[in-house]
Amino acid sequence: MTRTRVARATMECFCRLRRRATRELDEKAECVRRQGAALPLPRVRRHAVLLGRRVMSRAWILAAGLGTRLRPLTDERPKPLVEVCGRPLVVHALQLLKDAGVTDVALNSHWLHPLLPRRLGDVIDVDGARLSLRYTHEPVVLGTGGGLRGLAQALPADAGAGPDERVLVANADALIDLDVSGLVARDADALSTLVLQGVPDAARWGALGTDDDDRIVTFAGRVPPQGVVTRERMFCGWHCLQPRALSILPAVAVDAHGTATGVESCINKEGYPRWLQQGATLRAFDHAGLFFDVGHAARLWEANRLMLSGEVTLRHLTPFARFVERAPRVFVHPGARVAPTATLIGPLVVDDGAVVDGGATVGPFAVVGVRAVVGRGVTVRHAVVQSALDGAQLVDVDAVGVIVGDRCRVPTEQRA
Repeated sequence: MTRTRVARATMECFCRLRRRATRELDEKAECVRRQGAALPLPRVRRHAVLLGRRVMSRAWILAAGLGTRLRPLTDERPKPLVEVCGRPLVVHALQLLKDAGVTDVALNSHWLHPLLPRRLGDVIDVDGARLSLRYTHEPVVLGTGGGLRGLAQALPADAGAGPDERVLVANADALIDLDVSGLVARDADALSTLVLQGVPDAARWGALGTDDDDRIVTFAGRVPPQGVVTRERMFCGWHCLQPRALSILPAVAVDAHGTATGVESCINKEGYPRWLQQGATLRAFDHAGLFFDVGHAARLWEANRLMLSGEVTLRHLTPFARFVERAPRVFVHPGARVAPTATLIGPLVVDDGAVVDGGATVGPFAVVGVRAVVGRGVTVRHAVVQSALDGAQLVDVDAVGVIVGDRCRVPTEQRA
């Protein structure tokens, strides 16, 4: 049988199953209407399997970090809005969630908190898909545990799908090329599945030990081993959990305006280790691809350089999907304006609404963000011009070896 015939047969089978499920629902509803009886309707899970792919509709993003090591860039924008190749870190995370079928996302915030909803809005278009966004604001940082408890109130798990329905948790302070669909498909019965990566110095980051079945049995030395450790890896900040995993942490209140108050807590210190001691199943999802912490300016520059050059193989991130490739690795957004007398030397990115004036030279290894203006005769080389937060951002002197913010320039070799 040819591939085409197999695909057609598979689709026909799926359509028959869907029609049968719809017919059963209609029959049940008709019985309820006629008899007035509260007959049980089949439960329809939003966390569903479509042609072998598990889909999860809701996610929480931890976005309340201070980003102190990235100052002064983070004096003017929260770390989740710091950009790699013209796209904020949080939007890279949203792209991964979108590709896994997520439609509703809640984000927490603290530092410069009005900028997140101002930049992202209540609905964001990510490569043609619309995601609905909600926000919580923490006047006092509540940590990862308190942050998640607040997000669970702002966007509860899908109650109609049952008490064990899981939610994706993402982190907005690192760049990761993650197979989110694979994470969702991993061991749905586990209390939580955590994304781990093998690195030579895992202990430096707080190693998590797993057994032969990829069950987590140690958690950064915080509890005695709950089994035989055969491998140690680093936690990458993404997990897929049952909301009851948060019940072991202090409660948080969220008012009608999204303001979250309560006691600071950490799910990695006070949550997961206690669950391990109680015999809960925590599972590992191995991630072998790109994971890049952008904790200081040198790392932020390196993340941009790696993406621009194509040195890393990306299977799940498509950072240049919005651009036209005018020449090899010369990515220009259709909404950008480049003067005929300007010179573009790849690899580079010129983003939406950006302007490159006559006589200017951009590249190699350059990013010109949204609504940034490279003035006449100016050179931008081995540099990143972050998108303008308000209005336009004029670069009227050469930018070489720097990251340019709205009101600052940071050398790419600067370290905290």
